[in-house]
Amino acid sequence: MSMRKSERRISMTLSKPLDNFPLERTRNPEKVRAALARVYAEPRLQLSGGARALNARMNELRLLKITLAYSRYGGDVCLNFPAVDCFLQVRLLSGHAEITRKRQSASLTVPAESATVSPDAGYRANYSADYEGLIFKVKAQALTNKLAALTGATINAPLQLSLRPNRTQSARIWHQYLPRLTAMLNDAVEPLPAWWVAQTEQLLMVMFLCAHQHAYSHLLEQDAPDSAPWQVRKAEDYIEANWRHAITLEDLAEVTGVSAFSLFRSFKKTRGYSPLDFAAKLRSGWIGRD
Repeated sequence: MSMRKSERRISMTLSKPLDNFPLERTRNPEKVRAALARVYAEPRLQLSGGARALNARMNELRLLKITLAYSRYGGDVCLNFPAVDCFLQVRLLSGHAEITRKRQSASLTVPAESATVSPDAGYRANYSADYEGLIFKVKAQALTNKLAALTGATINAPLQLSLRPNRTQSARIWHQYLPRLTAMLNDAVEPLPAWWVAQTEQLLMVMFLCAHQHAYSHLLEQDAPDSAPWQVRKAEDYIEANWRHAITLEDLAEVTGVSAFSLFRSFKKTRGYSPLDFAAKLRSGWIGRD
């Protein structure tokens, strides 16, 4: 099966994504605008063709630094949003959408196509009456901190991502993983385990960064140097002492003084698994713990 056919099949399985995390069910455009203002930013909302009502269904699961959402509006609608301090990706499930940011525009007409908005400017979204989509939002500072921990770089300028994902294997993996995660969460109930939220958010942020072009992409693509054996041992000691809690890449980078990519490479080479795999094994009892 081709990648495009596989992505379409995944999209088709998400009949009512995140339906157990309802945000709004309404025909009132003002309620749609108010709901968006609560969770993102208050938009200017315009209906097309003289319509006065919608048939909106909006779901949202808010984690710590990431939000997953689903939206359909049931009418042709144009939303104009101001700049917000987060990155946002619109992923098409059905219908079509036009995302415009500054002088860039992305027309989404095929399921699984997406467009990403960086926080330095607002954006306009035109949605068709049959539009359905997944929304991925991540706080700008959290994503910047994750990039710094991964690469060891100092991020001086505001991070900006490409409007469209790149054409790499990383982007294809990202586009397959997000709907599968959303489908899995259809049966979830809150509160979700804190360690699971932290580990899942880390994975999502790393995949999101690798799937887009930005000024630091070359640091994510190059081979990381090996960490020293004492740094691997220090990471292992830290994980053994803190396996009951969420462990972040930022924590490991600070403890060892080396980038997360370098640490992961050396840890896996010497131990046979990554630091986060090690933490998971401790939690499950596969490896002895204190």
